[in-house]
Amino acid sequence: MNERKLEQLNNLEKWLRKYWGEPNNQIFINETEDEKKMDNRELKKSNKKYAQNNFQGNEYYNPSVNRKILVSRDGLDKWDNITKSREQSLSIKKLDKLLENSQKEANFPDSKSRKSVDGFTYLDQPIKINENPYTAKIATKETNNGKNSKYYYHFLEDKKNEPN
Repeated sequence: MNERKLEQLNNLEKWLRKYWGEPNNQIFINETEDEKKMDNRELKKSNKKYAQNNFQGNEYYNPSVNRKILVSRDGLDKWDNITKSREQSLSIKKLDKLLENSQKEANFPDSKSRKSVDGFTYLDQPIKINENPYTAKIATKETNNGKNSKYYYHFLEDKKNEPN
């Protein structure tokens, strides 16, 4: 495909996202010019602060589990501890959409038998970061007999090398 057609397709994709939303609940993130200038540590710190200011303390309804998921400081701290890549750092910018659109994959009881934790629910959500496909693997902690859910963390599974 020649460069002109590729540029036209990219512009059409941007326009469609802006005016029609993200197709099939696909989430797209592209690194900004300012973010490209940051080293990995600065980027992670900046995006964690963004998440704290925009998501912490909020609940997001997920239809596949039929409940709201609370974003707590504990969840953002856990995410911060496991985040090693630029893509993972960027993924937190769409945490609200990840929680709202992800699909339930599995439930597991708490293996440590804690009184305050009933178990964990795992959710999957396709996401593209800098045009590279991933699956966000999201963990939520269930408490109060499964009535309350808290965002526990998420990580990215690379889909670039998988067959279509």
